Amino acid sequence: MTNGTTQLTRLRTRMLATAYSNADFWVQRTAFLTDQAVAALARRDPTAAEALAASLMRAEPLHDTQILSAAVEAGIDTSSWEERREKIRTYARDAYELSPQTDPATEAKRIWASLYDNYPLIADALATFLRDMPPTWREDLFTTSPHSPAARRTASELPGPETAPYDPLDWKDCPACAEAQDQCRYHAGVFAGMEYQRDLITTALTDHAAIDQLQQRQAELEASASQTAAAETSAPTTA
Repeated sequence: MTNGTTQLTRLRTRMLATAYSNADFWVQRTAFLTDQAVAALARRDPTAAEALAASLMRAEPLHDTQILSAAVEAGIDTSSWEERREKIRTYARDAYELSPQTDPATEAKRIWASLYDNYPLIADALATFLRDMPPTWREDLFTTSPHSPAARRTASELPGPETAPYDPLDWKDCPACAEAQDQCRYHAGVFAGMEYQRDLITTALTDHAAIDQLQQRQAELEASASQTAAAETSAPTTA
């Protein structure tokens, strides 16, 4: 306890401030749910909640044994966790260490293997597409392309490592997020859309001018709908 403030209060202040201020959707959600879980525990067992808050406020590294022991206690199957973690770490490590001057043939093999592992049907369709290209494909694609040898870009202008295909429904295992050590373009777009929606809702609930405009527009729509309904009712019917 510091200056009369309990560890629980300090933790909840930090979690709620993070949920309110952080720009990352998943950080916001995790912080808020952590706060709600600790608050629920405090209502049932204040002493246990204070002890948990104190442990969370201590900046100590987590060890595998702690995490796995908690999972076993909860009856969670962890048999696939090691493989999943190694896959994510390997991909992130390979992507981070990928030189911008990497051999094109090597990079092509990496991209193909990644596509085949994640989306074999798309890989099959791509192979069919490439097989059916005309004999002049090289001249057609690269003679006037900025990728041609005559217009080859310098190393500083080359794009960064490509990201592997990902399952947009499973953000926890998204290789693109792991590679960027941040949100990938897809999840950043989802977050931007949610932020935009949240801003609209906040404005509609708190901005008096916006509220007046919305109410006026709603009244106009209702009046227009009433006039349309009245006109349809009064219109003569043909036999």
